[in-house]
Amino acid sequence: MKSITKLSAILLAAATCAVWPAMAQDATQPATNTAPRPARVPTRYGGVIASIDGTNMVLTLKGRNAETKVKITSTTKITKDRQPATFSDAVEGLRVNGSGKKGDDGVWTATTLSIMSTPAPKPPPAAGANPSQ
Repeated sequence: MKSITKLSAILLAAATCAVWPAMAQDATQPATNTAPRPARVPTRYGGVIASIDGTNMVLTLKGRNAETKVKITSTTKITKDRQPATFSDAVEGLRVNGSGKKGDDGVWTATTLSIMSTPAPKPPPAAGANPSQ
């Protein structure tokens, strides 16, 4: 009787060891056959128009911490205050934002450009400055 119990225990252990690698392999397989997603790349830009190059259709935007160049193409969808607009509606001092693709050179190629007709607010005076002077 003891030999049957030992034999059964050995066979059970052997079967478990044989199945274990297959179970571990299944656990590492992705649940679906889709490729992993690439890291999300920012696709939005925005700022205040600092300068306009009408010849090359490039806007230079001043942001909080940096300057951004945005190339406008013939396929760029341009709006001003949510109405259809053209590149000539872009004026220095207006706020803009949009979406597009950032090139390796750091210049954006705009897919959309949204112009806001109200100028960007002026920054507050520095602390300790006398605004009446």
